[in-house]
Amino acid sequence: MASFDMNLDMIVEILSHSPASVVGQCRLLNKECNKRTYQSSFRNLSLLRTNSVSGYFLEYSERLRVHSAFVKDFGNDVPRGSDEVSLDFLPPGRVSIKACDASHGVLLCVNDRPVKGRQPEYIVCKPTTKQYTILPKPKTRYFEIALGLMVIGSDPFRYKILRLSQLPGYENKRYNFSFTLVCEVFDSDSFAWKRLNNVELPEDDLLLTRNANPVASYGFLHWLTNSNNVFRFCFKTNSLSFFPVPENLGDNSLKLTRYDGKVGVISSRSNEGVDYQDLWVLVSSFGDSWVHVKELKSIGLEPVGFSSNDVVTLADLDGICSYNMNNGKFQKLHIRAPKFFPSYNSTMSYFPFYSDYERVELGGRSNGLSTTTSPKT
Repeated sequence: MASFDMNLDMIVEILSHSPASVVGQCRLLNKECNKRTYQSSFRNLSLLRTNSVSGYFLEYSERLRVHSAFVKDFGNDVPRGSDEVSLDFLPPGRVSIKACDASHGVLLCVNDRPVKGRQPEYIVCKPTTKQYTILPKPKTRYFEIALGLMVIGSDPFRYKILRLSQLPGYENKRYNFSFTLVCEVFDSDSFAWKRLNNVELPEDDLLLTRNANPVASYGFLHWLTNSNNVFRFCFKTNSLSFFPVPENLGDNSLKLTRYDGKVGVISSRSNEGVDYQDLWVLVSSFGDSWVHVKELKSIGLEPVGFSSNDVVTLADLDGICSYNMNNGKFQKLHIRAPKFFPSYNSTMSYFPFYSDYERVELGGRSNGLSTTTSPKT
């Protein structure tokens, strides 16, 4: 056992110098390795040794304008000048974040330019290297419900996008259910959209637009529905499934998250006048069984996500902070973006972000390049 522990220590030390793609592969081989590499101590070492950055993109809309800012959740020394993480390098317009791959630093944005007759532009970008590419238009123009993005290969770099839209009522007559989704998948390998078979949602069950950014785990994208089901899509097979959240969590405060690489659900409850937040985690990415893993005493802030398995990020419109669940310490995360002042009527969206500074091939007409200054090497 001692020898195994020593070998695991050596493996974790080596992984702290390795890119995220290698760490992700090793997490699949050993449960203890998976747990150790999701600890904050490993996260800090890895960020330093691989020249990477971790945090959240914050975004809100106000007066027909979209405002975004990036805040780091480990360390807080935001780079300055050309190395600052932002979306300022993207084409002008009304650009908003729609989805992200939290492990590879890639975002899917939509430029909804307020010009009559102009369709929105779909943009995939890597903010740390200031690269972007503009995608071809989707095959349909139906009302968009949700978008999801996932990197499925690192060498060569490859990603896929799922677009879900609502089938109009006049085309919905042959379906027995009240709501039908149109599914389209974009593959960077072919650089084209492909329409899949329509998806019939159970009656009176809809995807929650307030949780439009899906949680990605082991090749699946996950959304909550208003009937407390989880909608799961598999990019490998282009198939979908539904399964319920844990029993007795029937309230409107549920939130999907990611913990130790697995899908989790956060629920709220009260006990003897004290508010708590519970974390449940899916036992298997292919199954539908849950296990309770954390209980947090609420302090009135919304859980945004887990930066590691011992640090949770909490936020409200007044700010954002990290909370270490082992020692009970808080760290305020500073938002340094100018003109980022959401009002109390604003709805804030949070997009987890982890990225290195290595260039990737995004493909497309921009060839993965922007006109801004080159990133550091």
